[in-house]
Amino acid sequence: MAAMRTYQPRMNIRRAALIFVAGIITASCSEKSGPDREKDANTSEAPREPVRESEVETGGDELQPDKDKIGEDCVAFVRSTKVVPARAASTDCPGCPAVGTELLAFRNMKTDAVSCSGETCTVVVTIRAVFNPGAGETIAGGLAAWIPPEQRSAYLSGHTPSGEQAYRVQITYKRRAEGWRAVEFDRAPVK
Repeated sequence: MAAMRTYQPRMNIRRAALIFVAGIITASCSEKSGPDREKDANTSEAPREPVRESEVETGGDELQPDKDKIGEDCVAFVRSTKVVPARAASTDCPGCPAVGTELLAFRNMKTDAVSCSGETCTVVVTIRAVFNPGAGETIAGGLAAWIPPEQRSAYLSGHTPSGEQAYRVQITYKRRAEGWRAVEFDRAPVK
């Protein structure tokens, strides 16, 4: 009977070297060296100067919310202003979103100022919107507090205010792992 040789795959030296080099490259690309890490840690704790709109930095590690993010948040804030039936505007849940029809239609937004410090940015914008035709019993959510009493009562009685309305809003952003997030909308200070 002839001796049978079993085939045992052996790792080729070239294949082992290639795997080793790939591992080194992956490790070097995935982590900053010690001095770079320390430099980044020291600069991130220093307070930042206010940034003008023309100085907006873009990229993966943004110093402030980008214009598109601010615009999306403004549109969402305007759209959250609703006309609701009186029974739907429950005081049992003031944080719950209002269910009803959109009171305002967003037209445009202008960034007036951006000021950042650490993980917080304050953005002042002027939002322009027009009233959607309609009537209702209660105005809730979003820009409800910005609407003057005479426009509020006119709208609720069926007389839609005409013309474009301007609302100055101060938005506070906090930096999270997934990016900048709007955490508060407030009346902007008067110029």
